[in-house]
Amino acid sequence: MKRLEGGNTPMSHEQAFAEHAPAPDDQAAAARASDARLRVGAQVVLVALSFYVAVESLGLGLWTSFGPGPGFFPFVLAIALGLLALAWAAQTRRAGGGEYGPAERSDVGHAAAVLGSLVVLAAVMDLAGYQISVFAFLMFHLKWRAGRSWALSLVLSLAGSVGVYHGFDQGLMVQLPPSALPLLAGWGL
Repeated sequence: MKRLEGGNTPMSHEQAFAEHAPAPDDQAAAARASDARLRVGAQVVLVALSFYVAVESLGLGLWTSFGPGPGFFPFVLAIALGLLALAWAAQTRRAGGGEYGPAERSDVGHAAAVLGSLVVLAAVMDLAGYQISVFAFLMFHLKWRAGRSWALSLVLSLAGSVGVYHGFDQGLMVQLPPSALPLLAGWGL
């Protein structure tokens, strides 16, 4: 290697960057630690809440002679919430709990679209009925928000609206809201 003036040898760009790397930003590290504590706290709260709801729903009764009892759906949803919270905790631990991946970045626009569409869904459910309102809700999120193909969006929206409606009606003998409009109600929607 050729020596430079003053007896120094030339460095590669990687060596120079490693020698003069910026010190870690203390504020960014503190923010990441705070985010990690917040996520762990939320996961613990969700698991505890799901356990509490599952235990309380058992006292309401899971099944009656007519079908699902008043504690059936709270119990199922509590178990689902607990499993999802545990899956979230496992993903956080596997990812190292630190760096945000592309799917974890906060997006206020996305949250506003979901909340707004849920408000619209609740507002039109009594008038349009479960099948039509949930079909429109799912199509909005699958096709227009997520950009899925028409075929996939239609299949999933039909399964999530018409399929779930008939599953509850015939399988569990639970009536979901039909349409209040006579024309749609006459078609079984």
